[in-house]
Amino acid sequence: MAAPNIALDIRIARPSDAKLVARLCRRAVGPGDYVLRILSETIADRGLFLVWRNGELVGMTNLDRCIDGAGWLSMARTDPNWRRKGVTLFLQRHVIAHARRRGIRALRLWTLSTNTVSIKACMKGGFKPVCESAHVSCSIGAKRKPRQLAPLSLRATSSLKFVLESSYLVKMNGYFAYKWYFVKANRELLEKLLRKGELYWDGKSAFILTKPERSFGVPYSSVALLHGQVGPSLRKVKEAAKGFGRIWLGLYLPYDVNLLNAARRTGFKRDPWAEHCIVFEKET
Repeated sequence: MAAPNIALDIRIARPSDAKLVARLCRRAVGPGDYVLRILSETIADRGLFLVWRNGELVGMTNLDRCIDGAGWLSMARTDPNWRRKGVTLFLQRHVIAHARRRGIRALRLWTLSTNTVSIKACMKGGFKPVCESAHVSCSIGAKRKPRQLAPLSLRATSSLKFVLESSYLVKMNGYFAYKWYFVKANRELLEKLLRKGELYWDGKSAFILTKPERSFGVPYSSVALLHGQVGPSLRKVKEAAKGFGRIWLGLYLPYDVNLLNAARRTGFKRDPWAEHCIVFEKET
């Protein structure tokens, strides 16, 4: 919490704030901060909270709505001159209140296992660690042949029981990554992904493969393994995804050396920006 003699204000970012937000990102992270590449879209989505002190921008964080109804926090930045002065806890308190008013029952985020300052701030704010993961990715080219593995039929809902009992979900305490955030697996959510045509199952492997979207200027599809051995399953993912054309594939695996090595052998490399992340959750 901010010191009693420090008055902070908070509001949603506007397009006119872009230059100040960019300056904060460069001061907090550096000129390579990924937020700078998606700043316009982020502000347009109306989920970027800014913290001010007498007209000076001192901190920020972004709130997205997950497909399972939870909220996802990201892009937390604090000006170096304002660290350890309660800015993060001030942001957490106001974003939690905002989420509660909008019916968001849980907030989630992830941070690198090496970021001890962020981990302490999460714990102090009442967030609890729920799983550990690592991100891997690869690039694939287009293929003229149609996909050999099609999305699961809408009539095949009986297969969802096996998916919910998967070893991947056990290792992740029931969570998996969808796009850039983590969700809690349940039958209702899997049925929603089934209707979207993003759930694949052939009796040996089950995975989620999203339709391509442009991310940082390139077509990108996210993957979540839900059942089957890593190597064979990822080979099937690549076969299915080739019908999309030339794209990047990315997925979060449970933080397990054997799983990560198996992914590497199929062409998926670990990404240093999420080589070992801890996912946190807090009920609002």
